[in-house]
Amino acid sequence: MACYISLVFLLGFPAVYSGSHTLKYYITMLSTAYPGLPQYSVIAYVDDVRYGRYNSDTRHAEFLIQSLMVFSEHSEGLNKQAQLIETMQKAIMNFIMDSSNMTYDINYVFQIQAACVLHEDGTVDVYEEGALDGKQLVVFDKETVEFVPVTREAVLLAQWVNKQAFAKKYKILMENRCTQHLTLYLPYIKSYLDEKVPRVKLSSSESESGTKLHCRVYGFYPRDVEVKWIKNGRDEIHSEEAAQILPNPDGTYQIRVSVGVTPEGGATYSCHIDHSSLENPLVVLFETETKNSNITYILIAVGVIVLFLAFGLGFFIQRKMKGFKDSQQSASTNEQETALQENIL
Repeated sequence: MACYISLVFLLGFPAVYSGSHTLKYYITMLSTAYPGLPQYSVIAYVDDVRYGRYNSDTRHAEFLIQSLMVFSEHSEGLNKQAQLIETMQKAIMNFIMDSSNMTYDINYVFQIQAACVLHEDGTVDVYEEGALDGKQLVVFDKETVEFVPVTREAVLLAQWVNKQAFAKKYKILMENRCTQHLTLYLPYIKSYLDEKVPRVKLSSSESESGTKLHCRVYGFYPRDVEVKWIKNGRDEIHSEEAAQILPNPDGTYQIRVSVGVTPEGGATYSCHIDHSSLENPLVVLFETETKNSNITYILIAVGVIVLFLAFGLGFFIQRKMKGFKDSQQSASTNEQETALQENIL
């Protein structure tokens, strides 16, 4: 069942543009109780930072970031909101089971992703989509204010949900309560993260199509960043691959920008990073692996030569010392033999 629980998280929301902020809820409902897992659970994120959770075992909304503990006095309101949504999700789960003649002997997983997006100009967008065992069923249409079936099997579910006015309740909830919480929590989450300076790692790879240079920028916050490759300090190299800004578990972000190049003698390549945490754009020069390899080989060769000379010199000295000792022993033996002969005579 763990695979089903992770599958739905592959479903994504539309891109969030610069200056916008998002509050997202990941909701999981099991058809029956399962050992070690709450039957109902919610995980909440602001701009990809996990800040809160709720489940049917504790029935208590909990903050996961210390700076948000100042809002603990309105936790009762959060609990009521979470319990209301839990009741709605249970009703939807029961309808899915009954209308599809599913047996309760098998545990099915119904999940929802819901989000409100507050844009820089003050406008609000809301999104929601539901899936069963990782297969998308319905999506929320903000224009018609109704849930639209994605598959033929979900037609009855969409009709029933719309009849219950869940779509209108959801729209009101997300456009008001969700954006209120987003506006309230965002400054505290920002102070928790502060502005984190990006770190950079450059690398290259070879293929049949040629050489690719990779600029990986990671560990930065806020999300917005500009990363580009520059040739000879002035010419921008455009990437044929779409670079995506991805979240890290600690709330920071990462991105990798790759470009194809044709190596030229004397040409230089550098990665330029512009981020709000930097006073000036960061420029990192790419050093070719050939230069590094040549230096390595030279150092290895010099080391081998030095070792060989040291060994040869030691061997030479040893041979000389042995020859000197042999000559001394030979001279001493000759003197003894001469003295012995003189005594005999």
